[in-house]
Amino acid sequence: MRKRIPLSQREDYDVLAEFEGNDDPTDDTDFFADRGRMARSAGATLALMLLAAVAFAGGVAWGATREVSVAPGNAVWDIVIHIGFAVACGLLAGAAVVAVGMLVIGIPYARGKMAETRARNARRGS
Repeated sequence: MRKRIPLSQREDYDVLAEFEGNDDPTDDTDFFADRGRMARSAGATLALMLLAAVAFAGGVAWGATREVSVAPGNAVWDIVIHIGFAVACGLLAGAAVVAVGMLVIGIPYARGKMAETRARNARRGS
């Protein structure tokens, strides 16, 4: 039986530290210190969640109104397929809203981070 090493004596194995470029040089402390900005981010997240929920419900409603008759001889399979199709439509609608929302939020965020990195590298190179 193997002897357990006490937690205080274990080495910290950071797998990601072995790869180049693992450090994120951006500093987000000002973002976390600004309560208004944090509140706006939380509000945007909640709004995106609500839009995804509404899109899911709308997708299920749209899918439920469609006639899907793959197994006309078996009523049980017809019901299962109809419910599955409605749920799949809802999932696709919710996923589409989340994807568009992430693009709307993520592109300006990524451009800002890239601008910070460029400015930092320009200062370092000067």
